[in-house]
Amino acid sequence: MKERVGDLGEEVLASGFITVDIISAGLDKIPEPGELVFAPLGVRIRLGGHPGNVSVDLVQMGLEAGVVGAAAAVGKDPMRDFVKKVLESKGVTAFLQEVDDAETGKTVILVVKNEDRRYINEPGANLHLSYDFVLNALKRVKPRIFYIASGLLGDFDYRVWELLRECKENGILTVVDLVRPFGKEWDFIHPALQYSDVLHCNVSELEGITGGLALEDGIKWLVKRGVKLPVISDGERGLTAYFSERIIRQPSFKVNVVDPTGAGDALCAGIVYKLLMSARSGKRLEDLSLEEVVDMLLYGQASGAACVEEIGTTPGVTAKRIREILEEQSERVMSQMRIEEMKD
Repeated sequence: MKERVGDLGEEVLASGFITVDIISAGLDKIPEPGELVFAPLGVRIRLGGHPGNVSVDLVQMGLEAGVVGAAAAVGKDPMRDFVKKVLESKGVTAFLQEVDDAETGKTVILVVKNEDRRYINEPGANLHLSYDFVLNALKRVKPRIFYIASGLLGDFDYRVWELLRECKENGILTVVDLVRPFGKEWDFIHPALQYSDVLHCNVSELEGITGGLALEDGIKWLVKRGVKLPVISDGERGLTAYFSERIIRQPSFKVNVVDPTGAGDALCAGIVYKLLMSARSGKRLEDLSLEEVVDMLLYGQASGAACVEEIGTTPGVTAKRIREILEEQSERVMSQMRIEEMKD
């Protein structure tokens, strides 16, 4: 990995779609037409969107203020000020592109007890995020790690591969996170795979990317196209990953789920955190041992478990709670984990 020579202090730059989340969790039911249902746990307004969540999580894991930056698009509206205030209050450097003719992205999240969450999303300004804006931020920062969430970025999604190529040419480790794309087919991401060091998605998203392949075949498909470390999350069933010609099947931690929103982002933040610790000691991804990667995934999963214990995408993700979950359950998770050689 080349030495960082950026003129800023950030070691991680996160980019992609950012939103303001309006969350009601713990609901007994979704109201019928004309019916009023009260929110037993209240209605909360939180920062959302993958790069916002990941950057805040990283600081709450213990990274110093000014080490993490977030590049995203917002509208010229009160929600812009909310996004900026939250990021800066956490010590995240905010690179915010202001869009004239769109509002800041928003997501309404409804969580019924014992059910998966329901989303209502307005991409808003995210559809206008400029490739040049993010590229300029990347060139200024020259981070060790570049994280990008793709799928809701309008035409920029088709150029993600160029940004990742820029990273590879400059020794910047890349972490790619995906959601079901808006206004395009899944093949938009295919050119970017060869430049993706780590790629995270869930099982449903993997099927979309690969044209319907099942879990293990889908992972093989990603690896053949250049992804070094695919990480496929599957909620309470844990995750499956590939590294060093091995398939890693790691079960999940068991916690009280209040709001599952943001668990995948917290997983990614945990992975990025561990990768940064390795990068600071001079190790590239390919220098890591299988045991170090397993530990990294374990930390990521504990981060996701901490996330779902609170309402919102970031309040539960703290270094203290992650440490407690690892101390309480890592032995069980490790004993149930399976590592197998990947067959052709």
